Amino acid sequence: MKNKYKRDAPNYAFVNLHTEEDVKKIMNLNNQDCFLSGLKLIFRPAFKHFVAPGEKNYVRMPLPDRDYDLSPLDPSKPSIHVLVDDVLMKILEYVPLKERILCEVVCRWWQALLYVMFESTIHLNLDEGFFGNSLCISKAMVSKMLLLTGETLKSLSLSDSDNTLKKKLFSIIPQLCPNLENLDLSDAINLCFNNVKALKDCKKLKYFSAKSCIDLKEKSFEDLISVLPCLEKIDVNFTAIKGDCFNLLPLGLKELKISSCREVSKENLFKLSKACKNLEVLDIEKLDIDKEFLEDLGVNCTNLKSLKWISPKVFDSSNHLEFSNQVKCFTKLKSLKIVAHTFELPNIIDNVKELEELNIQIKTPTTNMIDFGKFSQLKNVVLMYCPFRKQEIMSLAKCKKLQYVTIKGCEMYHPDQEAIIKIIKGCLEIKHIKCLIRDINTNFISDINEIMKNRSGPIKVTAFDNSSRNMLLDAQYDTEKIDFNDVDSFFDEDSDLDMDDYEEYNDSDERFDPMDSDEFRFNGYDSDNSLPDYMFFADQFFNNFGLEYGLHNGLYNDGYDSDESF
Repeated sequence: MKNKYKRDAPNYAFVNLHTEEDVKKIMNLNNQDCFLSGLKLIFRPAFKHFVAPGEKNYVRMPLPDRDYDLSPLDPSKPSIHVLVDDVLMKILEYVPLKERILCEVVCRWWQALLYVMFESTIHLNLDEGFFGNSLCISKAMVSKMLLLTGETLKSLSLSDSDNTLKKKLFSIIPQLCPNLENLDLSDAINLCFNNVKALKDCKKLKYFSAKSCIDLKEKSFEDLISVLPCLEKIDVNFTAIKGDCFNLLPLGLKELKISSCREVSKENLFKLSKACKNLEVLDIEKLDIDKEFLEDLGVNCTNLKSLKWISPKVFDSSNHLEFSNQVKCFTKLKSLKIVAHTFELPNIIDNVKELEELNIQIKTPTTNMIDFGKFSQLKNVVLMYCPFRKQEIMSLAKCKKLQYVTIKGCEMYHPDQEAIIKIIKGCLEIKHIKCLIRDINTNFISDINEIMKNRSGPIKVTAFDNSSRNMLLDAQYDTEKIDFNDVDSFFDEDSDLDMDDYEEYNDSDERFDPMDSDEFRFNGYDSDNSLPDYMFFADQFFNNFGLEYGLHNGLYNDGYDSDESF
């Protein structure tokens, strides 16, 4: 109450007491005890006579059947009621969200149109930009939007938001979204996962993401997977889970992302490989693994199609662990990302024949020459700081299905115009090639233009630096098929982000703006800086809950109690 008073918020508060004895003590206080910071306190009993979303006995109320007189007061004057439904709904699409929701108090017809607009919503993204300037999402906001979208909602995102809902969120979602399949809470702060078990009523939930949620702990993660055996995809990157409960992971789990979860031990990783035999996607970047784990993973997870691993000791010259013999066991692998000190890529060519995406960064040259042409299904390749030889880079031209090529920092051979021309000529489906080429001349542009004459295109070539950009003004080429771009926006060689810097950045609090989040957290829905909850509780919505209309004007009535935002 002191914080609310100092911030010019309404000078009242609702307090829940545990027992009736406590209520009697408060109501029987002497006058001299009823002061706080020099302000007199007045206590009144409150009687709750409605059930809000998130509470046990809540039942969604049907739209009331009321008739309104839609005829204009003066028939001689034009009226908006002459617009047909389709036209009016199209107009409402251009109205800002908070004004659009307030339109339901105009009349029964407008209210019905508004419900029709939202009830067919399948995907709803309530991020920080959805409510305008409001970053702090309250219970009323989420409740109102989920009521409007109806039971058809299948995908809900509350990413990048600051929530005042705390644990109420996980009670509201199952009641209002029983058919939800995807729930994304990435980067959401101020969430309390202690009540995550309430999601057990979301019987159809298949995807759950709490990426970078610093509030997700091991106990909450265990509660989550224990009540949702139907989950197929889990993303908990950059969280504080330990993996003690990996043996409880759903048998049907197909995708698991646990990168940068530093507290996950090697012993718990073995639980993962034994529990998830149907796993297809595994992201274990920045985790300390060994050969025994990869061998066990290859034996148990035979359907693995995507593997991402960044060694936490990639810059440690004393660490020479090499995992190519273990990786080649994943014969169905289609996507591979490896950042390590050493990796013998030629060892996996004959086994991993279905590889479509390759992202590799190694510090030492391979013992044997690599022929990329043997990856017959390769579509996307990223070679970062790899000491590949000229002949190896040239072999990319043999990949007939190659579409995207990114090359940066190859120490032994920097791609030149000859290599780029050969790759474009050999890869008939190439769409984008990115690499820095020095001393580009007009012949390079003419050669690419000649190659693209017999192709439908388009192709994007990101290879120019500022010094070579001017020659494009004089060069003649088909601009509809060829798009030349500056390489500076992709490769800034003077400001490369070291892996250690990237690690430190992701572990810091700089990704959040504490001033903004604190401001909205303390001001909440009573602040002029955020969207007030009453914007989402118009006349009909109040009546559905048995509330008194006029509450949003700062009034309150005896016999009214509120749980958080109402």
